[in-house]
Amino acid sequence: MRLTAGIWFCSALALLAADARAQLYIGAEGGWTGLPDRSDTISGVTSVTARFNNGFNAGFRGGYEWGPWRFEEEYSYRQNSARDLVGNNFIIKGVSGDRHTNSIMSNVLYDFTLGYPITPHVGFGVGALDVFDGLKVPGIGQLFNNSSWQFGYQGIAGIRYNLNPTFTLDLDYRYFATTRPTFNIPNTNLRYRTGYYTNNFVASLIYRFAPPPPPTPVPVEAPAPAAPAPQVFLVFFDWDRADVTPAGMEVVRLAANAYKDGGSVRLQVTGYTDLSGSPGYNQRLSERRANNVANVLANLGVARSDMAVSGRGENDPRVPTPKGVREPQNRRVEIGFS
Repeated sequence: MRLTAGIWFCSALALLAADARAQLYIGAEGGWTGLPDRSDTISGVTSVTARFNNGFNAGFRGGYEWGPWRFEEEYSYRQNSARDLVGNNFIIKGVSGDRHTNSIMSNVLYDFTLGYPITPHVGFGVGALDVFDGLKVPGIGQLFNNSSWQFGYQGIAGIRYNLNPTFTLDLDYRYFATTRPTFNIPNTNLRYRTGYYTNNFVASLIYRFAPPPPPTPVPVEAPAPAAPAPQVFLVFFDWDRADVTPAGMEVVRLAANAYKDGGSVRLQVTGYTDLSGSPGYNQRLSERRANNVANVLANLGVARSDMAVSGRGENDPRVPTPKGVREPQNRRVEIGFS
């Protein structure tokens, strides 16, 4: 079952990687792990509770963002040190050792894009865990020192904060559990059956790799003299940026030359954004893009009085997409002639 799930998940990642709008990311994580008290059994009869101190978790993960969806693989380590053993009529203090796990999980998360800097998300994951129990009891010695691979699952709820276009901070609550492992007690015929159910608070620092570059901008050919038509030049931008790239500078230079060759004309310089971010932020970003292109045109000899400069925000996308998708074709400034 784990092999089938892994093949499905890797195939999904490969398909996402082939799409221009899928964005690769990696991250490191760590936080607090609580292991609640739980009654266990020895050979199905004796009830005993191993109690543990608060512990920690650490790990790393990587995957792809596809619009509001995230698909990722995660490795994590969790550890809680033992405190005591409690039975129906006894308590044993000074127990040493710990219970820890190594896990490999396949996770799916969904981000709720609300147009604010903080984005809530939910998700779930399934995978495999190696559960290790090593408890030493005073006066008895090593009670058990075994590990067992189990099916694992987790539920995820948290928030994400974009520190900048490259780095994000995730703060999550995770309920992390497995099927119930059974351990042999050394030098006896007894078997110890327990459960692994944890509460976790996890902080993650995520690094997003740069998305694939947009197609090379190509200006629309000038209309034939016999049938004049409006001429439009497209200047594309990187995500969440308003500076004109070297490729965009060449397009602006072509537009300035067309202005000089055409005599007295009026230019419409209009900025746009993709559908990620809030409408208000996108409106301001589109205006900055349009003004930056207008400044370059002015430096190339285009009269300010011949330019009408405006921003349209996320309106009139060149490629229609759902909210939250970073479509490169929509991050643009259009230079039109009238």
